[in-house]
Amino acid sequence: MRKKERTLKANHLATNRNQVIQLIRQDNSADRSAISSALGINVSTSKRIVDELLSDGIVIYQGSKESTGGRKAVRIGINPDYGYNIAVKIEVDQLVFALTDFLSEIVEKKAVLFPKGSPFSSIKELIKKNVIDYLMKANAAGKRIYSIGFAVSGVASKDATTLVGSRLLGWSQIDFKKEIETELKIPVFVENDVNCAAIAEQWFGLGKGLDTFLLATIGKGTGAGIIINKKLYKGSFGGAGEIGHGIFEKNGIACYCGQRGCLEMYTNEDYLTKKIQAKYPSIKSISPKILADLVKKDRSGITPILTEFAENLATGLIGPIMLLEPERVIIGGELDYVMDYVKGTIQAIVHDNWINKLNDGHDIVDVVKSDLGDGAFLRGLSVLLVSRVLYAKK
Repeated sequence: MRKKERTLKANHLATNRNQVIQLIRQDNSADRSAISSALGINVSTSKRIVDELLSDGIVIYQGSKESTGGRKAVRIGINPDYGYNIAVKIEVDQLVFALTDFLSEIVEKKAVLFPKGSPFSSIKELIKKNVIDYLMKANAAGKRIYSIGFAVSGVASKDATTLVGSRLLGWSQIDFKKEIETELKIPVFVENDVNCAAIAEQWFGLGKGLDTFLLATIGKGTGAGIIINKKLYKGSFGGAGEIGHGIFEKNGIACYCGQRGCLEMYTNEDYLTKKIQAKYPSIKSISPKILADLVKKDRSGITPILTEFAENLATGLIGPIMLLEPERVIIGGELDYVMDYVKGTIQAIVHDNWINKLNDGHDIVDVVKSDLGDGAFLRGLSVLLVSRVLYAKK
């Protein structure tokens, strides 16, 4: 067989293998027959691939399906104990580490604080120390850690090795591959944090089964993850989704990015905290409990503040909605608990947009609050890490 023919055959076999893995990951009731039928490959090919995956320990039998006559089909699923990945979310004042299995469930999690405004050079030592701790734990338990991923606010390079820039952190051109992978000898990947959360919504949350949706996150910053035709959209250079730096008000509040009037300056945690402090000087910060107490004690006083915040966010979402026409907008992030009080306001503004009016109430763009909680960033990052490990294998 010629070299070109051998290469084509190898690529074809690898494609079939990756498709089988993808189907098993997405369908926990898959069996050999269902795999063959769904992917349009013959039974012998399906059997050979599944047998290889079983032999490698990547998949396991999960018990029999209900019989419709004849022998019961055996369900096949990803083996959660195939190994671990380390997912790290870098926030403005803390690192959140998670050990995740191959179903992207969080096995263990911890947060490590650092001073806001710290340079990467000082954070690097914190990262290495805590990663080494996880490596030692995994080694003691006889488990392999396959890769380390970083979810960071900012633009990541398309090859997932470098943080091109994060104005929120004040970092630029951080080569994680060079800085971390070279020293620890484990594959390292970096991705925008909101993109990670969007992947989590697609796999586990309210974006599951949708073709096109927008995840908007609110917290220290404001951003968006975009799924188009079931694929993460990153733009030409990797920075798509930075809706927080679209201009909301001409010549408005100065933003740390260098512009004035960015949406983020009217929809982030600092903005809401300052508005609340202006009326309630004793409030030093906000949290789900503090906000709930304020609503309980002075609903009429706090409601106008929350309404203004909701109107700012909803107005900022109209542009992306007009551009993408998503099936759904999901609101997540550290500040998503505000949605418990303002969801109706946001829905009313979004539902009043031109597309919804044109459709006369049919096929409207819906707005919902994420139900994944603060683990979304880490679980989405874990999905990407598992993909890189499994689909890289031939």
